[in-house]
Amino acid sequence: MRTIISLVMAMAIIANISCRSTSLAHQSYKHEQTGSIENKMLLGENSIEKLQQEPYGSWFNKNYADYKPDTTVCEILKSKLADKGFVIFMGTWCSDSRREVPRMLRILDYCGVNSSRIKIIMLSNQDSVYKQSPAHEERGLEIHRVPDLIVFEKGREIGRIVESPVLSLERDLLAIASKEKYSPNYGAVSILADFIKKNKTAVTRNKILELADTIKPFSKSSNELNTYGYVKMAAKEMDRAEIAFRVNAILYPGDANVFDSLGDFYLKNSNFLMAKESFQKALQIDPANEATRKKIEQMQNN
Repeated sequence: MRTIISLVMAMAIIANISCRSTSLAHQSYKHEQTGSIENKMLLGENSIEKLQQEPYGSWFNKNYADYKPDTTVCEILKSKLADKGFVIFMGTWCSDSRREVPRMLRILDYCGVNSSRIKIIMLSNQDSVYKQSPAHEERGLEIHRVPDLIVFEKGREIGRIVESPVLSLERDLLAIASKEKYSPNYGAVSILADFIKKNKTAVTRNKILELADTIKPFSKSSNELNTYGYVKMAAKEMDRAEIAFRVNAILYPGDANVFDSLGDFYLKNSNFLMAKESFQKALQIDPANEATRKKIEQMQNN
């Protein structure tokens, strides 16, 4: 693996990398959660060499070797990536990460990117720390889907590929590096995150309706904001989680899971009246949903 593999043990945290005005933590935290082979996962900053070892090597090495970069685009990319830094957030438990990350690294290797300019952060899939790393390098970076490849120039984010490419990894990277207009997947989340950043005060119902109206053309499914809501709830960013769940309920009024998720949020925050109301709404839409019914029963018994 030429450039990347030969230098992998020299990987260091990119000291000047930040996202907009948010800096990444400078603490390195390497960890492997033990357990059965199926449940093993890497957490925190880890090396490519670790991914080459089992049980991760079974998918990493194959997907790396099998991928053939678009050499025509990569030849143009080489000079444009020369001064860029890269942070990849991924989960060793995630099928998208297993597919896309080896490809991303294969392209960066082909383009001659020094491994010291690549940082790989492994996130957890456990409910209480969902899509978080032990050192919380993801904070302030709006990581909600993995993999997430963020490209930096002079310490500032200039673009990212979220979960999978829009056109291809090579062409998406070229658009980002060339500073062309580029919108990654899950545009609805980007709009919501920007809205929250601009509205520091309490968000009124009218603001929620306005936001839902703005997001509607960009939201492809209820899963987009639903996942974001759970990620923010696990990170204890309850204001963001509430807005995501409430907007989703407006966008998808016929989706039982949306109201079940909104109920989970209210239950987590001990708002039992609103939780029950949300769960009941979910049951009205899908009376056969036993999981939601059990939540209501548990609330009544407590």
